[in-house]
Amino acid sequence: MVTVLHFLELRSFFHQEEIGKPFPVTIEKLAGIWHCTPRYAKLIVRKLVELGWVEWKAGRGRGNVSVMTLHADSDEILLAEVKLQIDKGDIKEAMELMNRYGKAAVKDQIMDWLSEGMGFSSQSVSNRSQDVMRFPVYRRIVTLDPGLVYYHFDAHLAGQIFNTLVHYDLNSRSVLPSIAHSWESSPDATAWTFYLKKNVLFHHGRELTAHDVVFSLNRLRLHPDTYEASWMFRDIEQLIAIDDRTVRILLKEPNYLLLRLLATIPASIVPEEIVRQDKKGFGERPIGTGSFQLTRLDEGICILEAFPAHFLGRPQLDRVEILIFPELDMGPNWASVMVSHGVQSKAQALKEVVIQDGQDWCDTEAFFSCCNLLVFNQWKSGPHNHLKFRQALDQLIDRDQMIADLGGDRIYPAKGFRTYHPVLREVRARENEQPCHAEIMSLLQESNYQGETLRLVTTAYHEEDALWIQQRCGDYGIHLDVDVREPWEFSNRDCLPEHDCQLYGNVFSSDQISELEMYLQKNYFLPAFDEALARAINKEICLTFQEPDRLARERHLARIEAMIKENYAVLYLVQKKTFTSFHKSLRGVSINSSGWLDFHKIWFQPDALQQQL
Repeated sequence: MVTVLHFLELRSFFHQEEIGKPFPVTIEKLAGIWHCTPRYAKLIVRKLVELGWVEWKAGRGRGNVSVMTLHADSDEILLAEVKLQIDKGDIKEAMELMNRYGKAAVKDQIMDWLSEGMGFSSQSVSNRSQDVMRFPVYRRIVTLDPGLVYYHFDAHLAGQIFNTLVHYDLNSRSVLPSIAHSWESSPDATAWTFYLKKNVLFHHGRELTAHDVVFSLNRLRLHPDTYEASWMFRDIEQLIAIDDRTVRILLKEPNYLLLRLLATIPASIVPEEIVRQDKKGFGERPIGTGSFQLTRLDEGICILEAFPAHFLGRPQLDRVEILIFPELDMGPNWASVMVSHGVQSKAQALKEVVIQDGQDWCDTEAFFSCCNLLVFNQWKSGPHNHLKFRQALDQLIDRDQMIADLGGDRIYPAKGFRTYHPVLREVRARENEQPCHAEIMSLLQESNYQGETLRLVTTAYHEEDALWIQQRCGDYGIHLDVDVREPWEFSNRDCLPEHDCQLYGNVFSSDQISELEMYLQKNYFLPAFDEALARAINKEICLTFQEPDRLARERHLARIEAMIKENYAVLYLVQKKTFTSFHKSLRGVSINSSGWLDFHKIWFQPDALQQQL
């Protein structure tokens, strides 16, 4: 690697010199290029000569200048080194090399090579065939601790590494056994007993017990300052390990959503002794009972391997390699399984691949309720505390114009999480009225806005939307500063600087628990509620938990959304679309509510059978 860098720096400096044509140069000059001593420069030259990349004739005597001849093609050397670094999983090093020294043609070659390596392949390892899935993602993994996950992809990976007491099937809307093979509850839903399966093993070989279940749930509910998801189990009065395979949960009040809460990623069961040994490091080196175990995680790559002893059966897929390209500024034609959330150029590139090779690829363009949100911070004083000011912002952000100006994966103005509900009819009817400039200025005047500066925080993924909003605000005399922060800061609200509003995206999966999560966690909507709104929402939430009928719970949740919209506490901006594509040889494809593939169910059809189709 070091020698390659020396040659690339040399070739970059002498880019005008022709290959095979000698040119004069001094050791002192080379030492300046490589930022080293003349003695070390001579050692570098000797190594480059040994590799056959350069020829060197040292000048003899006073006034005789040394002569160098370049023999190697720097593009070929760069391409080989980038491939080597990517194969090693050093994605960051590879991208830095490519961006610093690569010309457009070399970058194209690298992207073509990457495309060929993405997707599904069968490799021979120790004389055995191994099925491997490799695909890219465009943001770094923040944590794989199930109690701390914030982003959907992190949660998806945690779902492959861990298991929960029960499993929720979204299609049938039913709760199924997982670690617990059966359970029962008291008539008033305040006492629940779970019976655990035998021989459920953690990845490090120890059998899971009821004590791990008690520890896993207690670490969330007893530490609300650490775990944002602690709200899920705030109604638990006592957790009891009756024996190694029996757990009893006693609640303060009836909760007909407890089973659903126990099926969420934060409720995953973790090994007590491992977490206690290294609480902070557990998110980077997680150990669970899931069908896949983590074998590597760093800045550039995440590798999962099948866990042969999984209690639900070994996965057919042997290995998953996830290449992490958080700063990739190009849209390669990935011929692979890929899901795009808010990265339209990548999704469009994949779409083109599918069209070009339609016989071999199955393409789905899925619409998930994914939208950008502007969430106000009522815990801080400022002009945004005034209803009329928030209403003015809502009206000046012309969603249709945003879609027209920015394009990409933005497809519809967002009307909230629901596409339609009678409770929202009146609110949405008012939204269809197009406000004029004078009406917006009148709202600002009523809010007594005095030209204060608002601070909006967002990530690089939503910076384009934030800058568009900033310009629109400027047209109406509103001063808005945009502060772009790292994604990991949003997983814990206390890490963020003081701000007036946040801009981020959320994937809504038509699931009651994911909606309640938005209303009850500090790092989602909770700061957007003033005292009166918070009281009204909490009342509806309590009724939701105590309601045994699903449709009745939906009515409570719809009323909550209506209250949020009527108070302009959160502004829903634009809905987005998601692409998922997979090769025809892939079977067992199951795409979850967030648009990701369930690795456990995937298997390959042999080439011989594919040719018969």
